[in-house]
Amino acid sequence: MQITIPSVSKQLSEDQVLNSVSRNYSQIVKFLFNFHAEWLRGSYQTFKDHDKFIIIQYLVHKTLNFLSTNFIKLDFDSYYSKNQLEIANFNIVDVGRELNISKETARRKILELEKIGAIIRDKKKIILNRSAFNFQKPSKTLITVSYLLSKISENLSKNGDLDKKLSSENIESHMRKNFTHCWKLFYEMQIPLVQNWKKVFKDVETWHIWGVIATQKSFRIPNTKLLSREQYVEDALKYPEIGINAMSVSELTGIPRATVVRKLNILLKKKFISVDEKKLYSPRKTDLKIISEMNKKGTLLQVTFFCKIFNLIQAN
Repeated sequence: MQITIPSVSKQLSEDQVLNSVSRNYSQIVKFLFNFHAEWLRGSYQTFKDHDKFIIIQYLVHKTLNFLSTNFIKLDFDSYYSKNQLEIANFNIVDVGRELNISKETARRKILELEKIGAIIRDKKKIILNRSAFNFQKPSKTLITVSYLLSKISENLSKNGDLDKKLSSENIESHMRKNFTHCWKLFYEMQIPLVQNWKKVFKDVETWHIWGVIATQKSFRIPNTKLLSREQYVEDALKYPEIGINAMSVSELTGIPRATVVRKLNILLKKKFISVDEKKLYSPRKTDLKIISEMNKKGTLLQVTFFCKIFNLIQAN
């Protein structure tokens, strides 16, 4: 069997992808926001609890690491044809440390997952039980990630870094075919990215709610303007305050209104947002700049993922 060796000269570097993302930020930011919004809403809706979802995500990542270590690659349908996945050497201390939650919280969340039948514990072993709870099948996330990657590939091709734009259908097809490997890379981006934001907002729900408020202003910038990241943030600060009420935040996030109101009060106390006489919430201008700086770490994680997926597609 003849094997085609990928062209080294056509492999993208992370610097090329980072430069493209940074220069053309205004053209891809809405795709980025849509991806985050879809993922966060889906992660909450699965268990009505972000932490439970991320614990499951962490455990699934361990199974993907096991497959990768043993040179096993499964497509999307083959991977999800298995109703149970076994994770060995399970340790609650590791879960808490790697996901930035206390040992007591990790233990409580895992017991709750066990109670609803999502996981089965057996001494030091844990089994993910898909037959009892339909979770972690990222069909929508695959679509939104593929659209995002396609848009980024368009800018890369215009700059001569890629031979041509990659269609979202082509990207999704490739990721489905090489699912366990591609989704391992996805988790290596997404899990640290979430932990990065938790350092700022202390919990994922608060980040989720703040994100919905912040994007109301960002979406007002005309997408016809080609702006770098720095220019985009600067332009966002020039636009008048655009507020959103608690009920709308609840509808967009899927989080109950009572919880939203409680988190809004925390954000107000920490001065991440402001509220007007009509009870409309807006991001504070000063903190948008701070958040932009903190977001750079997340961008680097995303760029690494984007680059690896593009190079995998070009190699096949």
